[in-house]
Amino acid sequence: MSNNILKNVILRMDFLGEIDRSDSILENLKKVLLNDFPEFEMKEMASLEMIADQTQRTTKEKRFKSFIFQNKEIDNSITLEPDAIVFDIKKYKTYKEFKEIVQKVFQNLEGENSSAKVSRIGLRYINQIIVKQGNPFDWTGLIKEPLICSRHFIEDIDGVRRLMGVLEFNTPDYFIRFQYGWFNSEYPNPIARKEFLLDYDCSSTNEINFSSGLISQIDIFHDAIKELFKKSKFDELDKL
Repeated sequence: MSNNILKNVILRMDFLGEIDRSDSILENLKKVLLNDFPEFEMKEMASLEMIADQTQRTTKEKRFKSFIFQNKEIDNSITLEPDAIVFDIKKYKTYKEFKEIVQKVFQNLEGENSSAKVSRIGLRYINQIIVKQGNPFDWTGLIKEPLICSRHFIEDIDGVRRLMGVLEFNTPDYFIRFQYGWFNSEYPNPIARKEFLLDYDCSSTNEINFSSGLISQIDIFHDAIKELFKKSKFDELDKL
């Protein structure tokens, strides 16, 4: 099995309006992120905005700049959009290290954005488990039975191209969307490799002020996902 099953960590924050991304803020971020994200790039972006009234619907093109801090060697990036921040981490080591990077960004942004309102915050962990040998549909003793029992639904399973389940649920503080199963990286070919996906997406749309105190909210998401991950597998998976 590959050394690290965690293939992608995504943290996204959306704001009610545009945030301050002044030249001084960008220069400070370049300095504090230099070791982990040494490359900087500005991209001209465009999106379509739909405007509707009682008589008609029209679309309007909206152009904006995205500022991207990158580590191209390991494909990690932080993107500052006019109304969003996106951390896209492909090479993930520890939650402590990830949180330190998030804190650096928050601390350098919050001074000029103390009145900004966060409309949504989401943390997503995408785990792709790959075992080099064995029956692609046999995960007994590795993945908990409720997540793999759907393989018994069809007798001729050799022709199956994708077999996924989705669980969505609310708590008073957040929403979780959990996708699991045989995603099949070789789709649309029939499933031939022994792969299993555990994809946890935890989010909240409670409006809150933007500050470094948001880290405690991210901690809650992380702990919820970690607990759900533990419930999804057997310890034998760790031994592999």
